[in-house]
Amino acid sequence: MKKQVYVLYGGKSAEHQVSIDSALNVLNELNKQLYDVFAVYITEDGKWNKPFQVGSKRLEREQIMKETELEVRASIHQFFQNSFDSNSIIFPVLHGTFGEDGKLQGMLEMLDLPYVGNGVNAAAVGMDKVMSKQLFATNDIPQTPYIYFTKELFLHREEYYLNLIKSKIHFPCYVKPANMGSSVGISYCQNKLELERAIGEAFLYDDKILIEKEIVGKEVIIGVTGNNHQLTCSLAGEWKREQQFFDYEDKYLDENLTPQIPALIHTETYEQICDYAKQAYTALGGTGLMRIDFFITDEQKIYLNEVNTLPGFTTYSMFPVLIEKTEGLSYSELLDRLIKLGFQAYENRNTLQYRRVSV
Repeated sequence: MKKQVYVLYGGKSAEHQVSIDSALNVLNELNKQLYDVFAVYITEDGKWNKPFQVGSKRLEREQIMKETELEVRASIHQFFQNSFDSNSIIFPVLHGTFGEDGKLQGMLEMLDLPYVGNGVNAAAVGMDKVMSKQLFATNDIPQTPYIYFTKELFLHREEYYLNLIKSKIHFPCYVKPANMGSSVGISYCQNKLELERAIGEAFLYDDKILIEKEIVGKEVIIGVTGNNHQLTCSLAGEWKREQQFFDYEDKYLDENLTPQIPALIHTETYEQICDYAKQAYTALGGTGLMRIDFFITDEQKIYLNEVNTLPGFTTYSMFPVLIEKTEGLSYSELLDRLIKLGFQAYENRNTLQYRRVSV
């Protein structure tokens, strides 16, 4: 019997468009011989469209963006009226808020539904750059020096924080919303004027932001798949590029972006970042998949930059290519693995007892 895969995408997030690009690839590459595939577009204001089944004919982007007249709560209620059974699984391809940050995962667990990817805790903590840094610090994983503050604190002590950044972090530096990806709201600052503008922009996307010291070196990316301690680490990858910082347009609109796999790093360095990647994955309680980014200096010093609990699946995304180059898995076979891991994680959760038992 075929399994039913419901692919959720779009969503109430500044990464809405990236999610659509990722979902288009996922919908086209899922094996229709193995699965009945249903597309579920979520509008930018959070309205869930009625699922429609995807056939073997390849879809175009405009075909997967459908509108609904229902309001948010009514549209969500309509979706969960579907007849889900033991062969049904939800495949979230939602980047950013309300999809990658634990909210959706919590709702799916309340409804006892299997889903692909990281669980509630891993998604929530992994999405929050400050919380994940604090967790990784307790595991002695080297990271980029940073400070953070909330919007309320900054408004009350603006000059204090500006001076703290100048004395502790120095210029140049990066300003980032704590809960955002795809380089949305991130700025590279070389002076106080740029810093003040960047802080204002970052606060448009989150009420907690962090300021990071610039690390001069190459950015190296690792893909990890698996559940619990049965983890597979990909080859390391890097982008062939001139500039140090990739903004949103560089990541998703530059057709000349070329991956270098394996990354040009020492074998010992690769082994160390794989070890750190697995440590980070395990500390978060990761399930399914994760992309983990590092900086490596000319002196071979390693800094964990950030984790991505739902990596991109766009045409330009590194994660699927890393897995293919490492294990020879096609895009479709990678999706098969993630679905199997999703069902496995669901089964593992359901072995737990939620009422007192006699031993």
